[in-house]
Amino acid sequence: MTNLFEDEFMERFNDYMKRSYDENILEDNSLLLNSIDQLLTNDIKKNDNESLSVTLDPIDWKSTRAQAHQMLDISLDFLEKSRERPAWLPLPQEVRQRLTTENLPNEGKSLEEVCEDITNDVLPYCGGNTHPRFWGWVHGSGTVGGLIAEMMTATMNSNVGLCSHSGVLIERQVIQWMVDLFQFPKETSGGIIVSGTSMAALICLAVARHHALDKIREKGLISLGIQFVAYCSTQTHVCIAKAMELLGLGNEALRLIPVNDQFQIDIESLKTMIKEDREKGFIPFCIVGNAGTVSTGAFDDLQSLSSVAKENDIWFHIDGAFGSFIVLDKTRQNLINGLNQADSLAFDFHKWLHVPYAAGCLLVRNMKKLQETFSSPRHYLVGTKRGFAGDTPWFCDMSIELSRPCRALKVWFTIKEHGMNKLGESIKNNCDQAQYLANLLSKYEFIHVFSPVSLNIVNFRLKPNRLKDLDEEQLDVFNDEIVNDLQEKGIAIKLNNALIFFLLKGDVYVKAING
Repeated sequence: MTNLFEDEFMERFNDYMKRSYDENILEDNSLLLNSIDQLLTNDIKKNDNESLSVTLDPIDWKSTRAQAHQMLDISLDFLEKSRERPAWLPLPQEVRQRLTTENLPNEGKSLEEVCEDITNDVLPYCGGNTHPRFWGWVHGSGTVGGLIAEMMTATMNSNVGLCSHSGVLIERQVIQWMVDLFQFPKETSGGIIVSGTSMAALICLAVARHHALDKIREKGLISLGIQFVAYCSTQTHVCIAKAMELLGLGNEALRLIPVNDQFQIDIESLKTMIKEDREKGFIPFCIVGNAGTVSTGAFDDLQSLSSVAKENDIWFHIDGAFGSFIVLDKTRQNLINGLNQADSLAFDFHKWLHVPYAAGCLLVRNMKKLQETFSSPRHYLVGTKRGFAGDTPWFCDMSIELSRPCRALKVWFTIKEHGMNKLGESIKNNCDQAQYLANLLSKYEFIHVFSPVSLNIVNFRLKPNRLKDLDEEQLDVFNDEIVNDLQEKGIAIKLNNALIFFLLKGDVYVKAING
């Protein structure tokens, strides 16, 4: 096609800019549009005889539409009839072979054939967390509304890293809802939606590091000769240690503080460790608090942690992967007192809100800190006052991602469909079920219930009287085998060793930890 920026086009364009552009008044732009249209029309006529037959669009839209409707029905049947199938199916060897040994296709198959491959070899052997007896990990089950939202997300196929379009505004709206929900300052706070709390933790710790030393981006750790240290309890999720490693700080710089009998971080031990580190010349830059640990559902004393952080001028980050949404349960929201004092908060939508994977979020108390940490202006990433490149600041200046899917639409859809009151009732119901279950289990002498039940997690271990002579390692094997049998028979999915029940979406979900 003829280059649009040849002499004829540039002459018309420059003439238009001189006569009709004004920053404050958008005059009739028909002159420019007509010129572009004329040039394009001429080019199309010149290329009528060229081959334009290669396309990725369907050849037959009618049959494609019918196939798409069929796959939607299969998807809805899969969700509606989940209770009628096993909780999990081990992959048969022939299916595993087909999924892992196929040569790279040079020629395509029909849409119908590819859909059959999914229906026969993929869908029946998926992870299983849409099943009501998926009793392992903290996985949300998804919703029908989420399925619809994901379909529309793929239809739009938006890059929400930049520019002016509905996907950007939807994400901003969801972020504002979360700022309001967790009572962060409206004037200064903000955030982004990411894949999950692990990614959110990495971003938040990067912001904390930049806050402690703003020259870090230019000079780097080696040049500055700085040794940062951070603090969290022994119960904190491994994503914090991974973030420390990826930021070049090393996991040895993450101080693991002991916990009390409620599995909360010991405040006095934390204060002592900070004092000792400063005396050694280390720079404390972050304290991590837990709002619902993955093993026991424990909540740190967030108020006290906030005070320690302020007294020592240290960034206060909270890992609220799923426990933070206890804010929706009015009978238990006291567990997160002090959460709104955090400098940053990380949490997941794909856990207790059952948004389809993957959708996590981070909030920061001072949005400028997030932008200062990640913004890198380039000539090819320049916003404008109007047009498609408007609506700055862009989300690509708030994280490492330039290419970003529209993760917000399924969150927005879920909240609008169900409302926060109903979601809160579901969460309260889960926690009430956990208390009820713990009371039932406690009636049996051969079941040992661990730890207090503060959320939707019940820790317990089977120890039958006839196996009382077994040591701890042998009892672990015994509990493991029970779990493996339940999984392979499709009865339920759990982790191994001592059992933990997670309750999500009104059903009983089980996890396991080492006893």
